[in-house]
Amino acid sequence: DPHSSVYVSNTISLKHPATALKVFVAAYRDQSADFRVLYQLIRSTSDDNSQEFELFPGYDNLKFTNEDGYNVLDSSKNTGRPDRKVQSSLDNEYLEYEFTADNIGEFVGYRIKIVMSGTNQAKYPRFKDFRSIATR
Repeated sequence: DPHSSVYVSNTISLKHPATALKVFVAAYRDQSADFRVLYQLIRSTSDDNSQEFELFPGYDNLKFTNEDGYNVLDSSKNTGRPDRKVQSSLDNEYLEYEFTADNIGEFVGYRIKIVMSGTNQAKYPRFKDFRSIATR
């Protein structure tokens, strides 16, 4: 992976199949750094090794609708950014980031990947309070 740093979660197996995924994370992100979040779905109809990581849609690829919440404009343009734009952090300030993937087909497990990059090695992204939820 060409990124400065990468985090990959363990595989989360679900008792009941889900069709949507949410990730919440509190992160310190300096203006010189960035991170993107991806997901890998495990479907009951395929083997574990055939699934690739996919980027979450990102705020620049979502449109708000009153009926359905957010709709993805073009899934080929997913960026891995959060659902809304979050400013860069002040010193040691952790801000909340939320990532949503709705209507992604039925899956029975998943993994989360965070890729990080930056131009200042002393100001790398830091994370705490990582949570993920699979829903129907």
